[in-house]
Amino acid sequence: MDRDVLDVIEREIDQEMRARFPGTAVRQAVLLQYGDDPEIEPGDLWVRVLLDEPDEPEDDWGPRMTAFQQANETAIEQFRGYLAAKLREIMAVEYVFGNNPVTFDGDGPRCGMPVAQRLSDISEWEHGEATFVLVALGPARLETVDTLIMAGIAATRAEAIRWALDRIREQPAYQRFRELRGDAEVMDRHVLDTIERDINEEARARFPGTAVRQAVLLQYGDDPEIGPGDLWVRVLLDADGPQDYEPTLTAFLLAGERARDQFADYLAAKLPAIRLVEYTFSNPNPVTRDGHGPRVSNLVGERVTDIQEWEHGETTRELTRLGPAGLETLDTLIMAGTAASRAGAIRWTLDRIRERPAYQRLRELRRDADELRNEF
Repeated sequence: MDRDVLDVIEREIDQEMRARFPGTAVRQAVLLQYGDDPEIEPGDLWVRVLLDEPDEPEDDWGPRMTAFQQANETAIEQFRGYLAAKLREIMAVEYVFGNNPVTFDGDGPRCGMPVAQRLSDISEWEHGEATFVLVALGPARLETVDTLIMAGIAATRAEAIRWALDRIREQPAYQRFRELRGDAEVMDRHVLDTIERDINEEARARFPGTAVRQAVLLQYGDDPEIGPGDLWVRVLLDADGPQDYEPTLTAFLLAGERARDQFADYLAAKLPAIRLVEYTFSNPNPVTRDGHGPRVSNLVGERVTDIQEWEHGETTRELTRLGPAGLETLDTLIMAGTAASRAGAIRWTLDRIRERPAYQRLRELRRDADELRNEF
């Protein structure tokens, strides 16, 4: 979209934001489009609300963000409604401190939420594409998925990834992978139960009172989000009912950031295979079209391959949803030794697509179209 047009809309959004968030907590609202931030997909707009940077060290910004959310819950929801009515291309709004630096563990503290939904997103959920997979992509792989979008093959990056997995699944070599694939290594449940009791006792000690009901240890097969060879810890919080989930989770986050960091360190030392700990209210955490029920998670273990990918520029995070067929494709590639993780399997798949002559023709057509637009 023409930047002059966006600037006019941006000023209107900034004025609306200042009216809804009086005081000094909010500094500016900016309207971003494809090319302004690698996370923004072709055709989408984002609104980024810049919060006033506190004087405290950056380590303390997490609680500050949580406090901002708690104090402005109604204004945040109303502002999202305003943006949805303002411009249908606005897909997300996020609240950040400063320029929100990207680190290996993710972006700096931010509160992000969807503004609009695509019909294709609703359709894919209804067709069973309900399991979230997070993958970090670099410039070359982002170009691959964006080229597929601009060529009309996919409407979104998530759909482009699913399309690429479908193409891999059609190849004779993939059928050989399926034949050679062994069973995923799973730990004996009796062994897990012993470790689970230790973890549950530690959780109760780290989070005293009645906030924590139980900690459970999950492995591949217990939840579709868990990849082969990984373990997750799910800490179940106590609440009187669904209406109390959000305020209970917010209060828990405000009270226990240091305890959560220490608990993650304990888990990392306890068992290297534990990849993540999440705090939620039920097991399993119900999945809806808009995502999971209220939850927050902390990364526990890191793979060397993940660190290497980040150091090589794979820093833009893409959250896609897959169904049983897509998950089976990723897990087959892992068990065949082609990739170490589902994220790695997605990156491997995009590389195979990029090598195809047909993809090179798509790139050339995209480049020709860009040149023609510049001539007018």
